[in-house]
Amino acid sequence: MSDKIQRGSTSLALKAGFWYVVSNFLVKAISFITTPIFTRLMTPEHYGEFSNYASWQTTLLIITGAELYNTLSRAYYDYTEDYDKYVSSVTITSFLLTVGMYGLFLLCRPWIFTVVAIPPQLVHMLFFTLAFQSCKAVWLARERTLYRYKSVAVVSMLNLVLPTLIALALVLWLPMEQRLDARIYGTYIPMSLIGLACAGSMLLKGRSFRTEHVKYALKLSMPLLVHYLTVSLLTSSNTMVTKSMLSAEAAALVSITTSTIHILTVLFQALSGAVTTWLMDNLNQNNHSIVRKGILLYTTGVSVVAIGTILLAPEIVWILGGKQYMAATVLIPGLVLGIVFQSVASVFNIILTYDKNLVKTAIYTGVIAVVSIAAKILMLPTMGYDVLPWINAIGFAMLFAVNYVLVKRAGYGKFINIKAVMAVILACAIVVVMSFFVYEHTVIRYSVIGAFAAAFLVVLFKYRHVIIKFVKTKLRSKKANA
Repeated sequence: MSDKIQRGSTSLALKAGFWYVVSNFLVKAISFITTPIFTRLMTPEHYGEFSNYASWQTTLLIITGAELYNTLSRAYYDYTEDYDKYVSSVTITSFLLTVGMYGLFLLCRPWIFTVVAIPPQLVHMLFFTLAFQSCKAVWLARERTLYRYKSVAVVSMLNLVLPTLIALALVLWLPMEQRLDARIYGTYIPMSLIGLACAGSMLLKGRSFRTEHVKYALKLSMPLLVHYLTVSLLTSSNTMVTKSMLSAEAAALVSITTSTIHILTVLFQALSGAVTTWLMDNLNQNNHSIVRKGILLYTTGVSVVAIGTILLAPEIVWILGGKQYMAATVLIPGLVLGIVFQSVASVFNIILTYDKNLVKTAIYTGVIAVVSIAAKILMLPTMGYDVLPWINAIGFAMLFAVNYVLVKRAGYGKFINIKAVMAVILACAIVVVMSFFVYEHTVIRYSVIGAFAAAFLVVLFKYRHVIIKFVKTKLRSKKANA
């Protein structure tokens, strides 16, 4: 496979990253926007059934997909000339893993259907979707690795907009008793067909299935599977533990903060996904200074968004839940700080993926998750849900520290300006501490927001010539290609 692009180019990474971040964030935004529509068109029982189905689909996708798609960015450097053959092998492996899991479900049907609480006829649909969702994830990872972000943006948008519109049309058209099936089939059949098309495209290009590729992929993906499952558990356990140890009312307050954190997590995951290929390219080219600047810029961007979220937390909680949930506002700063640590740690994880050195981070992540959940169970009954954000923040700070030590021991410490990165995170932590004061003084809070907005405008004005030059260059490029 020949390279016709300048891999590692910062300008290419910015353009590609823009498409990737915007498409991913818009896709999730559409999902949030349509939720109130479906809750009003379906009975609470049917909507609960669909939510349970969607939750299992999301959870099982991590398991059946085995994070195989996350190996493509690293495999590019080892299988550059046979890259499409590697992609083909991974696509088939991903499909076979899903079929194997489906067989296990059928063998254990007397009790497993009760556990998942999904009607048997919908379980078949669930695994049909999972098989091709995994293939689509592989296709998107391939396109992203090759810097084809426009195709990623188009398919990502198509994958949500088309199923959402079809499901909405069916729900409006069919009677109330059939709307659950309408929502599920209308959503997941189009998604599956898009995934099928992606699978067909990759198999036609690669036409290969090699055990060498499978061994390589599984060796790299298994630690990633453990890592991502446990990181997800650190946040998702908040609501579950609160409901179990306190009450449903307390869990409702925590769930509002979880929604806020989910929005941030989606954005930051899109950002880390956007920089993955660029970072690995520059690691491969041994560009120390470029990577150091890039990681610092990434950390600064994440912290700026986090600080904005903290300052606007009262408004965010009011929009998501209304006045009855305003008590949840004080939980957000600590949770946001935890997400900042997690987001920077994810960059360290990209470096460890490039180094193919992931077993230790998977083990440490699992240990941190278990200790954090145990702390929540022990401390919530006596200290209340106010302690949750700090347990999460400490847990993710430990994850940050462990991953940095592993990166440094692997010989990549020179790629990270750790003092500058920590200074930026410290600034974010100071805002977290100050937030409890400014929440009680609205005038001061809006003054601080105004100061941040003014500083942002000053930066835009200072670099206006660079921005204008960049836009003009892109416009001339488009005219030349027209």
